[in-house]
Amino acid sequence: MTMPKPIAFALLLAVFTPASAHVTVWPKDSVQGAREKYEIRVPNEKQADTIRVEVRFPAGLKVTSFEQKPGWNTEPLRDGSGAIVGARWTGRLPPMQFTGFGLLAVNPPRAGQIEWTSVQLYADGTRVEWSGPAGSKTPAPRVTLRPR
Repeated sequence: MTMPKPIAFALLLAVFTPASAHVTVWPKDSVQGAREKYEIRVPNEKQADTIRVEVRFPAGLKVTSFEQKPGWNTEPLRDGSGAIVGARWTGRLPPMQFTGFGLLAVNPPRAGQIEWTSVQLYADGTRVEWSGPAGSKTPAPRVTLRPR
């Protein structure tokens, strides 16, 4: 029995269409109030270099230090009181590669889900905002904080 051509073509597209990758934060779950090492993973799926990644941290997350990343400059973003509320990494990430940006932080004191938003900028001038709801085309990374 042969498969109809439209179905065979659809299956072929499903197998060979690249999955959409997103900026993610690891680990995906932690404990409220705990000290944690987070890694922000950034893939580059475009045909232009990623040249900047800007991340806004969840409210209540206290970032204490950033991991050194050769080839990238790290600029902490601060609010009016001097608290770190985000970071901007500037460098070059070629197409079809990924990198991770590490940081140490103390989690907020309440259990629940925390959201990180980010913007990825490319050498061709395009930008992608990873700030949408779960299941969207551009979801914001989320981490679940469990009770102690």
